[in-house]
Parts: sequence; structure tokens; C-alpha cells
Amino acid sequence: MTDGLTYFSYSEQRRWLRLLPTIAVAVLAVAIPTVILDTGRPTPQPSVPPPSPLGLRLTSTPHQVEVIWNHDSIAVHQAEKGSIRISDGDVDEEIPFDTRQLQDGALVYTPQTNDVNVRMEVDERDGKQVSESMRAVAIP
Repeated sequence: MTDGLTYFSYSEQRRWLRLLPTIAVAVLAVAIPTVILDTGRPTPQPSVPPPSPLGLRLTSTPHQVEVIWNHDSIAVHQAEKGSIRISDGDVDEEIPFDTRQLQDGALVYTPQTNDVNVRMEVDERDGKQVSESMRAVAIP
């Protein structure tokens, strides 16, 4: 009577044991190149836009546009002077700033239309000019 188990002779067990090193080599032959190739690849980095040099932002409400910039930015700290140009329908306006006014970091403008373009330019002491533009469009 059998108990449902298969018994192998000693020689059959030895034959299976001799296959273990071959199986181990096969596993290592696959695993090692996979690890080496995977560590050689650069890790994908998320796509992040570069920081804007002036940090220009617009906040629009029904009767005003707030122009905000980063008064702590390097470009503002190295500025000799600056200006904001506003195009609003038929109105084109340029507002000059000295270094002290650039440190304020904000300006409020009352728009004439629902489409306002703002360009901020900063002239640094070394002659380099930094600029950023934004547009505020209000839905009528």
C-alpha cells in the first residue's frame, strides 16, 4: 500500500542535487546583468520648469490687476533700475522704478479692458537686462 508519496532512490536524489549549481548559475546569469544595467540608467527626474528670474505674477479681480514680483530675487537685488510696461487696449503705459521701489514687490493697476499685457524689465548693475511678461484676461 502506498501513502501517496513518491520516493526517490539515493542516486536519483544525487542527480537532482547536481542540478542545483546549474540552476544557481542560470539565476545569477539573469539577475546580475539586470542589476548592472538598471543601476547604469539615470533616474528619471520630474519635469520642472526653471524658476523665473523675477517671479512675476498677476492677480486679476473685476476692477484691478495686481502685479506682483519676487522682491527677494537675485535680479531685483542686483538691479539698478526697472520698469513695468502695461498694454491695455489702446493704452500703453510704462512705469519706471528705482531700486527702492523694486523692493516693494507689488503694483496695483486699474484696467481699461479685459485683456492686459504686463512686461517687467530690470537692468542689473553689470548691464544685463532681465525681463518677464504675463497676460491677464478677464472673461466678460
